[in-house]
Amino acid sequence: MKVLLLGATGNIGSRLLPALQAHGHQVVALVRSETKLKDLVPSSITARTAVVVGNADDSKTVRDALVHNRCEALVNSAGLASVFPWQAPRMQGIIQAVATAAVEASKEMGKPIRAWFLGGMTALDYPGFGGIKLTRYLPMFAEHVHTFAFLQSKPLENLQWSMLCPSVMLPASQSVEALTTPRGNPLLAATDVPSNFRDLYVSWLPFLGPLITIMGNASRYNTKLEDCADFIAADLKSGEKTFVGHRVGIIDTGKTKQT
Repeated sequence: MKVLLLGATGNIGSRLLPALQAHGHQVVALVRSETKLKDLVPSSITARTAVVVGNADDSKTVRDALVHNRCEALVNSAGLASVFPWQAPRMQGIIQAVATAAVEASKEMGKPIRAWFLGGMTALDYPGFGGIKLTRYLPMFAEHVHTFAFLQSKPLENLQWSMLCPSVMLPASQSVEALTTPRGNPLLAATDVPSNFRDLYVSWLPFLGPLITIMGNASRYNTKLEDCADFIAADLKSGEKTFVGHRVGIIDTGKTKQT
């Protein structure tokens, strides 16, 4: 599959590049600086990467990259979300430009674009609470809720989106490494809710109970950047549609066995 990768010089994007290649995808990287990309990742990776220089918040640039390279999929890891609700949104310009460009490219090429977007755990629903999001009780990274709403507004026949909603992602290695085969990952996924969420006995308490429960679960959801990258790359390779139109919660099963 030919995949347009946005944000390839970021923490998760730089791990997505080798992960996508290891799963047999052809990668087109849209970056602001080709020099920065070459400084960050091994030459064995960049030698197999088609590079387009431009900004992810420029819808025309993204559309042209998709159409000219006949991309079948995209992964957007560009942008950083605002942490607190009183802060101005920082990444919605990118989200809107990329999603809009994908819909336009899909119509021009006559086929849907499969897409993964990066969100955050608080954009997921609290299990068993009738669609109430975690941000109601823990209002951090609420910008991801705006991302979810915007993606929902786009036609699935053009943009077959999924939104990965991890908690803290930490590097398994401080440097980006080339891969000859997929590294695999121990992640367990669930649609629209945190995977394997543990309900605590205090959760029935008004407001405070759910907050305590979320905080009590939080550390269980730390994952590795490289595992998240492999998860996305593997899903694109599988061609399955299980996660299309959904937020995706993940948990490290290796970690849960120790807790």
